[in-house]
Amino acid sequence: MANIDELQNTHEAALAPVLAALAGKGSDSDWALVRALIHRAVHLCAERKAAEYCAVSTLLAEMIGHAHGLMHPGDRTASSHRQDVH
Repeated sequence: MANIDELQNTHEAALAPVLAALAGKGSDSDWALVRALIHRAVHLCAERKAAEYCAVSTLLAEMIGHAHGLMHPGDRTASSHRQDVH
């Protein structure tokens, strides 16, 4: 049986063409798509009992750091990185 990382990679590959078709229609549309995906993912998890709450919240917290690194890769020693909002 495949492990979680392998299953995730398989799902991401299957989603790639759908996301490519939906993305790229402007920044508001792309942001709405991101919000919709996260919202639907949380509902899918709850409805299918795919994970415990703590696992979901931990994953979301990890994704915050991941998003920060992808979207704001600047100097990690900058004072703005020690503030809640920058």
